[in-house]
Amino acid sequence: MRIRQGGPSDFDAVLALGDEAVAWMNARGNTTQWGTAPWTGNEKREQMVHRLTHGAGMRVMQSDGGEVVGVIVATETCADYAPQADERELYVNLLLTSRRQSGRGIGAALIEQAKEMAGERGIDLIRVDCWAGEDGNLVRVYEKYGFRQIQTFSVGEWPGMLLGMRLSKL
Repeated sequence: MRIRQGGPSDFDAVLALGDEAVAWMNARGNTTQWGTAPWTGNEKREQMVHRLTHGAGMRVMQSDGGEVVGVIVATETCADYAPQADERELYVNLLLTSRRQSGRGIGAALIEQAKEMAGERGIDLIRVDCWAGEDGNLVRVYEKYGFRQIQTFSVGEWPGMLLGMRLSKL
C-alpha cells in the first residue's frame, strides 16, 4: 500500500468509501451517524466531496492493486461548527477507510500522514471531530490514534466530540 496526494480524480473513490461506510454502519444498526442514504446521489455529500477533492490537504491510500482504501483530508481550516483554536492547527476534515480492509492499519497510517503534514508546516496541534454516539466507539478509535478529548458539542441532534493531539510534549 502507498499514500499519495489526492485530487479531483478521486471524487468517485471517495464517494464509494462513503457509501461503503454508510452501508456498514446501517448493517450494525447505526442509522444516526451519517443517515441511511448512500453518498453517491446525495447532493449535499457530493458537494462536500467535490469541495474536498478540489482543495488542498487530501491524501489517499491505495492498495498494491491501485484500489483506494482510505482517504484523509487535513487542512488549516477547522469545521465551521467547531470552536477556533488559538493557534495554528491541522484539522482532520475527513477520514474514511474501507471497511473491507478493516484491521490493516489504514486509519493509523493516514493519521501518521497528518502528523507528517503538520510537522512539515511547523504545526504542533492536530484536531478532529467525530460522532460521539453509540457509547463513544468512534471517540475511542481516535483516542487509540493518540487524540485526547477536548469537548463535546452538538449539531442539532447529532452528538459530537472534539479531540486534539499535540506533536510536541509541553
